[in-house]
Amino acid sequence: MIIQKVRIKEGYILREFGGEFNIFNEKDGAGAVISMNSINELGCFLWSRLEKHATYNELIQAVAVRNDLDEEESRMEVEELLAKLINAGVVDII
Repeated sequence: MIIQKVRIKEGYILREFGGEFNIFNEKDGAGAVISMNSINELGCFLWSRLEKHATYNELIQAVAVRNDLDEEESRMEVEELLAKLINAGVVDII
């Protein structure tokens, strides 16, 4: 499958809680998404880009510039977080 766009599913938000950033589902009010550990600084950066509807390629480019990485290293960073978000059911792949 070729990834073009990634969208955060409705109701999911990133919030700071107890000094850590976690993803919460506002709809069920059950607290942080259990299958997701706290989100690191890069994860927060990517989440903010997803909220602005960045494409997959835009995510890779943004990480490359931000972290001074080549495209392959940036792609690996992006795909690692996206895999976690997909497995947790937090995002849709379009």
